[in-house]
Amino acid sequence: MAGSGVRVACVTNFPAGAPDVAAAAGETRDAVARGAHEVDVVLPYTAWLAGDRGRAVDLVAACHEACGDAVRLKVILETGRLATPENIAAAAADVIAGGADFIKTSTGKIDISATLEAAAAMLRTIRSADRPVGLKVAGGIRAVADAGAYMAQADAMMGADWLSPATFRIGASGLLNDIAATLGVDVDAPTGTTY
Repeated sequence: MAGSGVRVACVTNFPAGAPDVAAAAGETRDAVARGAHEVDVVLPYTAWLAGDRGRAVDLVAACHEACGDAVRLKVILETGRLATPENIAAAAADVIAGGADFIKTSTGKIDISATLEAAAAMLRTIRSADRPVGLKVAGGIRAVADAGAYMAQADAMMGADWLSPATFRIGASGLLNDIAATLGVDVDAPTGTTY
């Protein structure tokens, strides 16, 4: 993809969110060296839930350092495992303190992925942060109406001017087909086809 203009993102410490700081930082450094513009790292949520919040912050800080100033770091909280709005907000505050540029709901690999309740807890934490931080909702979003609900929630909580690619993303490959159907576009049509 070098020189193509296509931005490259990858995921590290995926999907389980292992608590090995050195391994996660090493994967992140390798991703950056190979040309990643953004890195999504999975929070060691099991360790965090067991009370080892310091390790979680250390892991995020080490990955943030590995990213440097030019590569955006998104931290996947796995909100379905954190379960409560209180845990989600506390984990979000911890990873923001560790240097996260974005906080993300889910890997999409567990039963409970993105929810409006989790996104609300994350947005409240972002609103109280001392620097700009973005939100990415991901996992289980398959319909335009669902995506619209997250966008409306962000508008209501953060203000309409907050929604932009620099601050809000929806990560749901399953959503493409519903967007295409809503727009009346055939995603399987040959390149160059006019609609």
